[in-house]
Amino acid sequence: MASRRTKIVATLGPASDSPEVLDRLIGVGLDCVRINCSHGTADEQRSRALGARAAAARAGRPIGLLFDLQGPKLRLSPETVARAVRPGDAVTFVGSDGQALPGRVSVDFPGFSELVMDRSQLVIGDGVPRFAVERVEDGCVVTRALTSGALSPRKGVNVTYARPNLPAITDKDAVDLALAAEVGADFVALSFVRGAADIVDLRDRLRALGSPARTVAKIEKVEASEHLDEILSVADGVMVARGDYGVEVGVARVPLMQKDTIYRATQVGKLVITATQMLESMIHAPEPTRAEAADVANAVIDGTSAVMLSAESAVGEYPVEAVRAMAEIALVAEESPVIHGRARAVDTDTPAATVLYSAVQLADSLDAEALVIPTVTGGGPRTCAKYRPDRPIIALVDDPMVCNQLMLEWGVHPIAMATAESVDDLVEASLLAARDLAGLPSGARVVLTTGRRTGTPTATSLIMVREIP
Repeated sequence: MASRRTKIVATLGPASDSPEVLDRLIGVGLDCVRINCSHGTADEQRSRALGARAAAARAGRPIGLLFDLQGPKLRLSPETVARAVRPGDAVTFVGSDGQALPGRVSVDFPGFSELVMDRSQLVIGDGVPRFAVERVEDGCVVTRALTSGALSPRKGVNVTYARPNLPAITDKDAVDLALAAEVGADFVALSFVRGAADIVDLRDRLRALGSPARTVAKIEKVEASEHLDEILSVADGVMVARGDYGVEVGVARVPLMQKDTIYRATQVGKLVITATQMLESMIHAPEPTRAEAADVANAVIDGTSAVMLSAESAVGEYPVEAVRAMAEIALVAEESPVIHGRARAVDTDTPAATVLYSAVQLADSLDAEALVIPTVTGGGPRTCAKYRPDRPIIALVDDPMVCNQLMLEWGVHPIAMATAESVDDLVEASLLAARDLAGLPSGARVVLTTGRRTGTPTATSLIMVREIP
């Protein structure tokens, strides 16, 4: 059983597709793979998902599978005439259904002007140039440049405070969503979330496809940051997507958004993934920079549930080294005397939640080796994880998907175990599993929770102090 509590997500791609590399990634600490639906064909994405499942089977351990939907993408028209822009320049944008007069810049989206409000800004490419909207009239968006930069064909366009005319889930996303359901994805992340309704739509579509995948809201638009509490109330987790958020609001505002999102997510017991350029130099270098190490460690100390690699593992020259470096940095960072994500408010909404909090406190008081929690839905381990206990949470699960989904929960080590017929049988089987599968030594003291009946969700009512046989 790994002692590291922060989980690692790695994006699959040409650099990590082979069975040999996948086996090595798992061997050095991979907990969850990400399928980036913005790249590759459906056949490639299906192959990567099945390859990850096969690698998990070879390793004999659960691995999470996350599908990351592309979301709506706006781009400048392929016919855009390249030009440099300086602050103060007036530029008029039109949609693809607008009149393409000389001097106008066309965006490859019909009805583009209907997306834009007076408070909106248009941001091109990776953040420059940036334009303030002066007025919208006759299908034209009249703007003035705030920063220098270049306009060129197919560059991306971000609209801050866009009207809801832009669909949260595009036709392409719907196709990718069906594939995610087909291959049994454990998580689906939605890009460019603006509010809670976007996540409700995603969840409803997943359930209609027969998928119990958990939903992850990517926080990368200013609207999402402003409506974070509403989003957290309906999503199973969030991703701090620093790239597009930095494009929208500027890189200087990214660190505070990251800390705020991690804090608010952990306080309500929702998983949070910190992503984008965490070890960017390792695309071409065998070890990270000192600044990157500090960046990963900072997220870990703030209490993030997981840290994520993107291009580093998908197309980089050192995918295995990147996962190994991230695992080592996270493990050392967890030596910090304070993990700031520990929930301060005690969840007493249900008797089970109160019992689980008491189990965490008891394990701390007794300096127990671990918390051992048989679970049907994963709710018990998630409740305990929000308090960021100093000891591991061993979750014993009979549902393979729940086992995979717990791989992204901080400090939780899920282990497959069949449901027992009686509570006494469950307790004994749990202790043996903690010894034989989690590696706890005989004689180790553990705190174990269960209910009066086996296989019953939200029925935790018993706490036991036992020794591993």
